[in-house]
Amino acid sequence: MTKTGIHFIQVTLVELNFKLNKKFKLPKGGIPVEINFDQKNTYSRDKKTLTTHFSATLFHKTKAPPFKLKVSVEGTFVGDDAKELRNFSKIHAPAHIMPFVREIIGNTTMKANIPPLLLPPFNIKALFSKK
Repeated sequence: MTKTGIHFIQVTLVELNFKLNKKFKLPKGGIPVEINFDQKNTYSRDKKTLTTHFSATLFHKTKAPPFKLKVSVEGTFVGDDAKELRNFSKIHAPAHIMPFVREIIGNTTMKANIPPLLLPPFNIKALFSKK
C-alpha cells in the first residue's frame, strides 16, 4: 500500500437550502432527478493546505419540482507536496466529500417526510472530465 502523504482534516457543511413543493403531484411516469455538481479548489499560501468546495443542486431548472435543494460542503486536506495535492484535488478530493453530500441529501429529504432521495454512486472522474 502506498502512502500519499495527504490527510483529510475536516469536512464542513457551509450551505443547506431546501424548499418543499407541497403542491407537487408525481406524474405517472415519474420525473428524472436533475442534479448539478460544482467544485472549486483553493490553496493556502504555502500550497500545503487544500480546501475543496463541493456543491450539489437538485431541480434548479425543473418546472414544478417536488423540491429544490442545494448543499455545499468543504473538505480540508493537507499534504507536503504541492503537485501531489493539486493532482489529488481533481478527482480524489471530491470523491472523499461525495459521501457526506449524499448523506445530507438523503437525510434532508427523509426529514421532509417524502421518500428519501438516495443518490447512487457516481464516477467522479467522468463527472468532472465532462467539464
